[in-house]
Amino acid sequence: MLSLGRKDSASAPDQVRVADAGGLVLPRFLRKPVRHFSRIFSREAMLQPRVLLGAAAIVAGLAGSGYVVQSGLGELAVAKATAFAGFKIEDVEINGIEEVSRIDVLTNIDLGVERSLFSFDVHAARKALRKLPWIAEARVAKAYPDRVIINIVEKSAFAVWQNNGELWLIERDGKKIVPFEERFAGLPLVVGAGAAEKSAEFLAMIGRHPVLAERVTAHVRIGERRWNLVMDTGVTVKLPEGGEAAELGELARVEAEGELMSRDIGEIDMRITDRMVVRLTPEAAARLEEEKKAGKKKPGEDT
Repeated sequence: MLSLGRKDSASAPDQVRVADAGGLVLPRFLRKPVRHFSRIFSREAMLQPRVLLGAAAIVAGLAGSGYVVQSGLGELAVAKATAFAGFKIEDVEINGIEEVSRIDVLTNIDLGVERSLFSFDVHAARKALRKLPWIAEARVAKAYPDRVIINIVEKSAFAVWQNNGELWLIERDGKKIVPFEERFAGLPLVVGAGAAEKSAEFLAMIGRHPVLAERVTAHVRIGERRWNLVMDTGVTVKLPEGGEAAELGELARVEAEGELMSRDIGEIDMRITDRMVVRLTPEAAARLEEEKKAGKKKPGEDT
């Protein structure tokens, strides 16, 4: 009969069983440290002076490294070293700017410690640039050994929005960019609460009729429900709530045929379906009244 016994520890050269650890099997490289520390804590061995000195040196080294990291001296050392080695930022290439100046870009990014390309944070620079009012998108990249490349996409001013006594340049979606500047006076003017958000759709309707579009000086949103047009002759056109496209087409037809806007008209009311109500200016109405009175007088009466 064969009997199977336990393998001797020598037959398993890469493992050791520690009885007092509940039968835990340790790799070879951990045997000596575990045995040594178990002797220390069991007071079977005393630390030798050279061991104490080594431990002290390790602790001091770790403490010093921690201080360097916490104080930022490590980053500074790396920045200085890499800048000295030829990785110092010497040029910042900026593309796509018209409304934003180069100075605006440079003063709003941090080129990093010692201007080292290694310490330059492209993500922080991109985030900072996106906060500038004219910038819609910014792409920032490192070009080793000594350049930073910045590509800017600027916002586009679509119209001027007047509301509560303030003038703003706005984008196509109605979002404000910056306060109005005189050089943008040629942009369409939209007025009133809700006008900014609705401006793109309405201006597109007007744009289909150049005979009207070129004479409109203001697009006024009334009660956030409908629009009035103020023409260059001072005529106010009142459009209905809904169905503006059809009414604009009719108004353009009448204007093309009879130059309605050039007459002594103060207001054109198109809010009533299938009807255009025309009101004279106060001066024209007064003249018409005088003419009526004069026509009613009998021959020979004093005028």
